[in-house]
Amino acid sequence: MSDGTSNAPWFQDPTRSKPFILFKTVDLDFVEECYCTALFPWSEQSLGTLWYGEKNTELQKGPWKQMISDWSGALAIGTLDSLLVIPLGASGSRKGLSVSVPKQEHNTHGKKTSVMAVGWALPFEAPLEPLIVFSAGSILYILNPVKGEVVGHLCGHGGPITSIVVHPTHPYLFCTTSRDFTTRIYDLTSSPQQGPDNPCWPPSKSPSLGGAPHGLQASEPEGMGIGRCVSVLCGGPSGGHEAAVLGAAFHPTHPLIATCGLDRAVKIWRFSTSSPNKFTREDKPLFSSSRIHKARVMSVSWLNTDTLVTHSAPALMRRCGRKDDIYYEDGTVTIFRWIGFDRFFPAGKKIGKVFRGCSSDYQESSSFTLISTSSLPQQTRHVHVTQTFTGDYILALSLPDSVRFYNLANFHPRVIAPNPPAPDPPERDIESEFQNVRLDDEEEEEDQPITTFFGKSPEPQRWEVLVPGGQGSVQACVLGFGGQLLVTLRKRRVYIWRETPR
Repeated sequence: MSDGTSNAPWFQDPTRSKPFILFKTVDLDFVEECYCTALFPWSEQSLGTLWYGEKNTELQKGPWKQMISDWSGALAIGTLDSLLVIPLGASGSRKGLSVSVPKQEHNTHGKKTSVMAVGWALPFEAPLEPLIVFSAGSILYILNPVKGEVVGHLCGHGGPITSIVVHPTHPYLFCTTSRDFTTRIYDLTSSPQQGPDNPCWPPSKSPSLGGAPHGLQASEPEGMGIGRCVSVLCGGPSGGHEAAVLGAAFHPTHPLIATCGLDRAVKIWRFSTSSPNKFTREDKPLFSSSRIHKARVMSVSWLNTDTLVTHSAPALMRRCGRKDDIYYEDGTVTIFRWIGFDRFFPAGKKIGKVFRGCSSDYQESSSFTLISTSSLPQQTRHVHVTQTFTGDYILALSLPDSVRFYNLANFHPRVIAPNPPAPDPPERDIESEFQNVRLDDEEEEEDQPITTFFGKSPEPQRWEVLVPGGQGSVQACVLGFGGQLLVTLRKRRVYIWRETPR
């Protein structure tokens, strides 16, 4: 007989009011402030999907399992002027690590540099030695936590790096977004370029020397150690972002990458890594739209082959067009479908080498359908989307004192907004109308567009975890182990939570 308890995971059970319990607290009193964090993302089962299974035979008998045991649950935390690596695994074989940003890369004023973006990567040749990629300003660093040393640094961006995203199946590929309006894709299997290898700029037949402002390589060396920029997604009015790029996401199965930014635009680009020694430049995406959100788009994630989820910051709005009457409208979480996917990737056909859409694709595309739009609390500081072991996607919101969770499968479709009351018709002045009549006047019937106004979806089922002693200091959160582990980050303290036992 059933005892009334559910075997469903917490994100599928609306009766689980407390999905997590506090397991461990780590004090970081020796740092000034924490900014970002990344949890070691792989497990024993990940080997079947990484590199499309090419390393299965080589690693399946034991080395991979040992590496996972050593690094499972490890945290990389970006702080002011340093990067922290905190192992949380049960094996206890790894010790904590603190790496300072190399002094020679500081600016001329001697100010400390904040580590604002971090991610975990795996080199193809040495998959048992994970790497940590982090940024300080516009400089990129590659850390080997096994050896405890920085094994590479790369330059190229003309502005601060805003995010680092690692490819889900080829973890030696990663991309960086920046306030210089560009996105750069790097390959850890190559060494830095020591001279420009730019495409030709017609009518010249020699490599261009345009440099970083044009999305090209500079004339000075790219860096030292490992890693090379293999592609640049340029900004500018020809199709790229026209403001800072804030987030990106690799497609799980196709050579696509989605980006979002301060210009309210969401873009989808095609990239090629077939020739890692050849530098490519792209300035026209396959999709671009600034009509999905009203304010800057902070993050983007793929849910499946042609469906994405994005979130935006609160939007500054005017009431009735008055300049002196402004207010903030809630940010939104939007799920939408890219209709143009089947046009560029028809089923059963080989993917071509050249992709080029028309101007309606890369300027202001209409090839999308909004599925769901929900409001975000204006106090939201960070949004994290993760896939669970059941295939569900969980949205985690970092609020000043708590973390709120939503299962994206529970999001409601958009609803049609009620029609506003029709205004009273104005009184007609027959005399003035008669005076303005002319014999050659012809009445022109203006075509009025048929517009359907959609409102925001009702709030779905949610779960919430209160952070003890939060007091408005919660910075970010990240979910791991398929939704069974939660890490919340305060300015000088880290909380580790485990799923509540049934």
